[in-house]
Amino acid sequence: MGFNRFYIQVVIRVLLIVVNGLIITFFMDQEDKIMATILSSFLILVQTLLLIKYINKTNSELASFLLRIQSKDTAVNYQDDQIMKSFKGLNLSFNQINHDLKQIRIENEQKSHFLNTIVDHAKIGIIAFNQNGKVELFNPEAQRILHCDKVQFMSTLEEKLPKFHEAILKPFTEKSRSIKLNLNSELINLTLKKTQINIGMSLINIISFQNISRELDHNELESWQKLIQVLNHEIMNSLTPITSLSKVIRRYIQKEGITKKANELNDEIICDIALNTEIIEERGKGLIDFIEVYKSISEKPKLHLTKFKIKQTVQRIEKFYKSKTEANKIIFSSVIDPNYELLADEAMIEQMLINLIKNALEAVEKNPEPLIQISASQTTDDRLQIKIEDNGVGIPASELDKIFIPFYSTKANGSGIGLSLSRQIMYLHKGSISVSSTPDQNTSFILKF
Repeated sequence: MGFNRFYIQVVIRVLLIVVNGLIITFFMDQEDKIMATILSSFLILVQTLLLIKYINKTNSELASFLLRIQSKDTAVNYQDDQIMKSFKGLNLSFNQINHDLKQIRIENEQKSHFLNTIVDHAKIGIIAFNQNGKVELFNPEAQRILHCDKVQFMSTLEEKLPKFHEAILKPFTEKSRSIKLNLNSELINLTLKKTQINIGMSLINIISFQNISRELDHNELESWQKLIQVLNHEIMNSLTPITSLSKVIRRYIQKEGITKKANELNDEIICDIALNTEIIEERGKGLIDFIEVYKSISEKPKLHLTKFKIKQTVQRIEKFYKSKTEANKIIFSSVIDPNYELLADEAMIEQMLINLIKNALEAVEKNPEPLIQISASQTTDDRLQIKIEDNGVGIPASELDKIFIPFYSTKANGSGIGLSLSRQIMYLHKGSISVSSTPDQNTSFILKF
């Protein structure tokens, strides 16, 4: 039904060939009709050749139309084409395909424009380049951060920013990397991320980066403010009684700026002076000890890396606290694969775990069913994770962001250095320590290496 004209043309031509064939058959039995037979045979030959030519021409033009579709030539109007008039069904189908291709092309252009607009407005630098070093994308934020005009090839970027070029071409061992660049006499901190995707036969490298100098400055300032508050608190706790007691002693031995003579002092005053000087000495010693502790956490120790099994380290700590856990009926359990190994400073890791477990033991003292558990597992990004969990008093939400500050402690007799040292140890191992807590239910410290 869709090939009406073509079908009619073919049928007519075939019928003519058949009729001529019948005429030839009729004349072949009559001797006086030899010329008519030859003429009819000639007509059959001509009609057959014309039929073949017609079909070949049709096939050729159909193939041409299909090639136009393959090349996405949506400007073709199939309704006006002579050959397409012979195929009403194909005419409609090709026009529908043509319309769909136009819609797809318009939608793709709109999506491309939409994505390009997002990339141009994104507050993150993005550079994309193929394996031949041709830059496919260099968005405005990348130009702004790097103080560099758009480049066409990575070799140009290497000439302008050799350190940045070197950093983005190095294999990334982690999800992101931080580098420092000196641009226009300004030192900036960049965090880099790298992704590779295949588009057709090309491998595209996508580099995204941000200038985090402002955030780092803000965090550093905030940390210094918190540290200064703690230092101020600790120092004032020592200096206030020293100052007040010194005034009391001076009143004892001076009157109107004149030092009293020994016979003007009685035994009671001398005893008070001795007591006050003893207190001053103790407070002074406490202040010196505090400064020594501060020096110990501010210095960066050297790591002695060895490969060891985590389970064996935890077993030693269990034995270390065995008497205390048994005396207080504390359930101490560990769930650690014996094959888990860690490349780290074993002494530091052990000391850190001892401090964290000591905190857990103190937290569960008032719980009638005290429980402490240590577990180890592999994260989805193939990192070793150790969790120390207890069902103790917990940590108030308002304190969670302060517990890692040096000298800050929620305990009356706490030094406030255990958790800050733990964070420093994890930082030295390029890891992290985090905490989650629900007051009066549980607390978990998570170490990720």
